[in-house]
Amino acid sequence: MSPAPQSAPPNLRLAVCDASPECLVVVAGELDLASAPALGDTLRRLDPGCEVVTLDLCALTFRDVAGLHAVVDARSLARATGRRLQILAPRGEAARVLELTGTRELVS
Repeated sequence: MSPAPQSAPPNLRLAVCDASPECLVVVAGELDLASAPALGDTLRRLDPGCEVVTLDLCALTFRDVAGLHAVVDARSLARATGRRLQILAPRGEAARVLELTGTRELVS
């Protein structure tokens, strides 16, 4: 697993494992207004040969509405590029945003 190609804010850690046709993007730390754009940048830069992208959110410690929007955008980006997106759910407090917004069905 390697760090994402661009630098993320210090409160967010992104790592990419690109083994086409599958890619794993691990998101750890805080996904918020300041850090959400780094996730989008990472997803847009994935190898075009990736057919399946797994977005692992299990290590998130915090996510606000901007972070939730970034996940919704990830799903839209995957559809637009003909990829299948799998999302692994966060735990604890970071999962609470899903419950409060009724978007739990976005993640597996």
